[in-house]
Amino acid sequence: MQNSIFCMVVSKTRLIQAIACFLSLYKTMDNFKVYILCVDEKSYEFLKEINLDEIVLVTISELNREDLLEIKSSRKLNQYCWTLKPGFIKYIFTLDETSERVTYIDSDLFFYQNPNIIFENQPDASVLLSSGEIFLPMYSKEFNQTMQTLTGNYNSGFISFKKDIDGLECVNWWDKMCIESCTSNPEDNKFGDQKYLDDMPFLFNNVYEITTPGINIGHWNYSKYKFTVLNDNILVNNNKLIFYHFSGFRIINKYDIRQVHEQDRVNIPFIYQVYKRALGKIMDDVENIDPDFKEYITINAVDDN
Repeated sequence: MQNSIFCMVVSKTRLIQAIACFLSLYKTMDNFKVYILCVDEKSYEFLKEINLDEIVLVTISELNREDLLEIKSSRKLNQYCWTLKPGFIKYIFTLDETSERVTYIDSDLFFYQNPNIIFENQPDASVLLSSGEIFLPMYSKEFNQTMQTLTGNYNSGFISFKKDIDGLECVNWWDKMCIESCTSNPEDNKFGDQKYLDDMPFLFNNVYEITTPGINIGHWNYSKYKFTVLNDNILVNNNKLIFYHFSGFRIINKYDIRQVHEQDRVNIPFIYQVYKRALGKIMDDVENIDPDFKEYITINAVDDN
């Protein structure tokens, strides 16, 4: 059976969440592989030490991209990590001749069901985009519309490319655009790597929004959904939750894990506490493996990655 291939870009401050993301895939899937691009030596050395069969580690130098190396010093860490995403996907297509599709996943995703159903439901799609619909009922309709315009219609935390003409042309274009600019500049109609996704359906063939329900729910829209449990499955509006996007979580220490975007929110989904406990357990395991590794602790709550 063909392996499902995923990839993520990981820094030391996102290592704990990346491990949680991987373990959630491990629990829900068979025959998968995760390529991890480590942006610093600390994350690389730790993941190398635990040596998991389903993980393939890659360093930035292995991409063999002078343009990516040249712009590193001029971009903030989060902007640089965004910039790396399409180039990393291209690298995997070249490196892994068996790859038929590569799916980028943010390290703060957590899977509750096998995500292969997403691809099975839309097998002919060359590019699959996750909706980034904003639904914040505590704010005005105008505010929601403004935020949607600023951030774009899609979320780049889960984006999938097939190795065909349309998929490769699209990821090549995205790579070029991210090299040119990966800032969050509303005046220039930019929002990191993400706003470019709005143009993909108009520039390339076979680009589709994911139709499978239960994906990419996050702090920007969870108020749309009723979270329940049935037969050990988490449901959102009676559909199985496939993955949740825990964007905005920052680890201050093992006992202080904050959601920086939702400090004044109420009716937060119950899965938040479960996720925090999972991160705490992973921190315990990391401490047992390497008691000196504390680089996952975040000081700057916003600009780290």
